[in-house]
Amino acid sequence: MSCTWRSTLGVVGAFLWVLLSAFAASPAQAASDEPREGGGHTMVMPPAPRGEGPSSRAVAAVSPTVSPWADYVHTTSGSPVTCASGNLCTGVWDPVVGKYKVFFLYRCHQYSLSHWNGVGQVVNNQVGAAAFFYGQNGQVLDVVLPEPTPFTYDWTPVWSIRNC
Repeated sequence: MSCTWRSTLGVVGAFLWVLLSAFAASPAQAASDEPREGGGHTMVMPPAPRGEGPSSRAVAAVSPTVSPWADYVHTTSGSPVTCASGNLCTGVWDPVVGKYKVFFLYRCHQYSLSHWNGVGQVVNNQVGAAAFFYGQNGQVLDVVLPEPTPFTYDWTPVWSIRNC
């Protein structure tokens, strides 16, 4: 076998390796780091918890949060919120403002939850990715598959969420 033939095979092999690596390393969702528009599902928050209107806020109330940080909006009971394609959307009662706080978990992370108590809503509008809800000791409490229908969920036992 000549040196020219070996060099040609080496160049072709390297090219194929680079091409294969590019496809194997590509993300499962869109390349953009921003939530996609369109394909949204509408969530409607359940009635406010009993005795939890804005006028009955406790002095020691703390707003629910996620870490790492994620986009969110506040909404009232019965108001629609659109969950854009590519998001896991979670609604939890925020006693500080007397409204639901809806988080849009788009980036692939395990989110730690703080001060999530009571009943809220969830819809998994991701593209082919299940979401995992974990308890205090790291045990899997629930697996939520992509589903266009939002449902009511009790957040009290959930300590973290992995959205991918």
